Amino acid sequence: MRFGTFHLFSVGPWTNTYDVIENEINQVASEEACGFDTVWVGEHNARRYGIVGNVLITVAALARLTERIRIGTAVVRLPLHHPLHIAEDLAYLDTLTRGRLDFGVGKGYDPLEFATYGVPFDQREERWQEVFSTVLQIWETGRTEHKGRFYEGADAEFFPALLQRPALPVYVMVSRSDSSVVWAAEHLYPMHLGQGPSWDDVKHKMDLYAETARSAGYADEDIADALRRCWQLKQMHVSTTTERAVAEYEDGLMWYFAEKNNRIMFGYSPDPQPYESYRDHQSVVLGSSERVIDELGRYTEHTGIENVTCWFNCGSQPQGQVLSALSQFASEVAPALRPVTVSR
Repeated sequence: MRFGTFHLFSVGPWTNTYDVIENEINQVASEEACGFDTVWVGEHNARRYGIVGNVLITVAALARLTERIRIGTAVVRLPLHHPLHIAEDLAYLDTLTRGRLDFGVGKGYDPLEFATYGVPFDQREERWQEVFSTVLQIWETGRTEHKGRFYEGADAEFFPALLQRPALPVYVMVSRSDSSVVWAAEHLYPMHLGQGPSWDDVKHKMDLYAETARSAGYADEDIADALRRCWQLKQMHVSTTTERAVAEYEDGLMWYFAEKNNRIMFGYSPDPQPYESYRDHQSVVLGSSERVIDELGRYTEHTGIENVTCWFNCGSQPQGQVLSALSQFASEVAPALRPVTVSR
């Protein structure tokens, strides 16, 4: 198994934006030292649970802070950005990271975020497809010329060139929809699943991906490679005992799910639920090292997912708690599930 971490830059009522930014950046430095494989960074705006409006700014900061760990966008909300800006900025960041950048793409799901930028939410699907195809076209041709319904630009030479050719590794973010799974499989892009799907649903999505890719004519070995590169996000905390882990994670998790849109987006009831209902969801992993090892082992055997993105800091958790969990996970959990470090 490979392990990553997720960073949303949430500002709970007990903290402030300055401390959140400092803490999240320092967590990434610790994650590199602890041997995590990838750090994934989210993009939101107009919400306290996610204050990074352009994820690429954060990626730039992490690029020079780190030397080994891969850095992924989770996600760039494509309908809210100009395609040439994205193509240029990602190519520049590919150089800053020395070829460690992964391009996680998504449509965005919050109508308020679209409204703050003046982008009609009902254009989300068409805009994201146009932006994505335009970015790939610019990288492939090395020219800035593009023309679509929403964007067009004159012809010029494109700078800077990508290090990773012919394009950055692409990951399709999937929260619940099987249609996103089908689209990813038709293009043989690996998926990064959100925390909503249950184990059975994850297995269904992996099987659907394989069937769709096979029907599209891809070779079995290429399909297997794509499936090996799929990830799922899990809210995660490890502590000295399971009881302590459950208690320590409660305030942050409950604050995060106080937002109705978050409950709906990730497959929960739209009505507020008690902590136990979130704690017991199969995407939430809280416990001692022994319990987490057992649960992740059974999870990957059941679903076929080999890569887990750990969200230690869901809901603006205390910094000392997050750093302690990172260290314990790296020293006790990861070696049991990944005896030998596997490079991408």
